[in-house]
Amino acid sequence: MKDFVWYLSVALGAAFFLLVTEYAFADNRTVIEYKGQPVPSAMAPSMSAFSQDVCAVPASGGLNTGVFAVSGGTVITDDNCVRLKNAKALHDMGLKVAAVSLLCKHPDVWDAMEMSGSPCPLGGAVGDAAREAWWELEPARFKKLYGQNYRVKKSQVKDEEATTYPYSPDNVE
Repeated sequence: MKDFVWYLSVALGAAFFLLVTEYAFADNRTVIEYKGQPVPSAMAPSMSAFSQDVCAVPASGGLNTGVFAVSGGTVITDDNCVRLKNAKALHDMGLKVAAVSLLCKHPDVWDAMEMSGSPCPLGGAVGDAAREAWWELEPARFKKLYGQNYRVKKSQVKDEEATTYPYSPDNVE
């Protein structure tokens, strides 16, 4: 049995040696004719968001000139979608004023809140106190919305009663 394995090993080794040397010393010249064949195309990468609940839009594309081909892709984040999802998460956690404040970063939402009589919160202030605080910070917003002659009426709430008035670094001792 040992002799059989030895003879088989020698025979396989000799066959392998003959095949390798035949290809090693052969003429390795290969000619490929591309006449009439199309050029390779640029393949744009496929990208997916894998869900409906994603605030990203994939975009990809490719360009082929016949001599040069390029392709690529990217993901574009929708900032308004992110803002809405964050506001919903804050609302679901019971932080409703924070959710409204986050939405109020968009100028259209700020205008709608002001015109509906529910001004956007500012520094913890809500209602009339928030409107007065916004007026002190940005009177141009009100003048753009209501006209140049608009003035905010000071509320009848005394400073001692206005516990929701915004934080001011000037009031810190």
